[in-house]
Amino acid sequence: MPAPKITIRSLQALLAVYEEQSFSRAADRENATQSGMSTQVKKLETILGRPLLKRGKGALELTPAGEIVYERGRHVLKSLFELEEKIDSLDRSVSGAIRLGVIPTLTRAVLPRAMGQFRTAYPDVEVSVIEEYSFSLMRRVAMGELDWAAVPAGDLLSGLKATYLASDSEVLAASPDALPGHRHLDPVRPADLNGLNLILPSSINVRRRGLEQYFTSHGVEPGEVMDMDAMLGTLELIASGGWCAILPAAICHTDLPGERRKLHPLIEPSIRTDYVIVQKAEVALSRAAELMFEHLKSAALEIREDWDAAVEGRG
Repeated sequence: MPAPKITIRSLQALLAVYEEQSFSRAADRENATQSGMSTQVKKLETILGRPLLKRGKGALELTPAGEIVYERGRHVLKSLFELEEKIDSLDRSVSGAIRLGVIPTLTRAVLPRAMGQFRTAYPDVEVSVIEEYSFSLMRRVAMGELDWAAVPAGDLLSGLKATYLASDSEVLAASPDALPGHRHLDPVRPADLNGLNLILPSSINVRRRGLEQYFTSHGVEPGEVMDMDAMLGTLELIASGGWCAILPAAICHTDLPGERRKLHPLIEPSIRTDYVIVQKAEVALSRAAELMFEHLKSAALEIREDWDAAVEGRG
């Protein structure tokens, strides 16, 4: 059987250049030179006898042949990475190092539970975690700095794929003196939000757009509004009195006893959020990274079940 003329390096170069939309950023991602990236792409085009990339309006676009090479190339590279991982995992326990990214929503309750269980089961795995917002984390995954990142479901950067992690719902976190007619864990409707002093994520935060659409659609008119992109700071400010915020239930799990803050599920309608794990599409996760994903998914489900049980049993 004759050997294929296409090389792994040239496939990686094409994928990187297209996904990064820049030869220089592709070179940084692949730890290569810009000229090296250009040479590899030209080499691939010469072998196939067709152009694979073309300049569009402010962007690099794939030609029809380029689309075929890009899609098939992703599968080829993923298969090779999976093969290497399978062989590497023979006759060894789970070990090594994994690099993960998690949004602030999941670091207060979900991540600690998952991490504790994972470290007990796999003490030989070295885990490093970065907490940032979703776009920064996806960028790090695309650059190869993280194995995977847990982010809200939504638009992905090119070259990434998403796998469902968990579902969540938004709740009103209120100071003890707010909404005197509502007990802790009593539900609230959009009309109950009128006149409340609300802490909202800033305009650069993807959550802000969704909350403003909710307010507009249901005629909600808050009192004072404060911009703050710090969830733990938001929770502390709420506890000090005078402020409320709409937050994901996952980050409020620690407040289920209702000692410093009251929590109120939003209903009619509720606001649902899905979380996903994003990874590079052509790279298979290591066994350790897969297992940590499963532990995070399990912890998120447990947190959700705690919420449901508390709301149903509020008496």
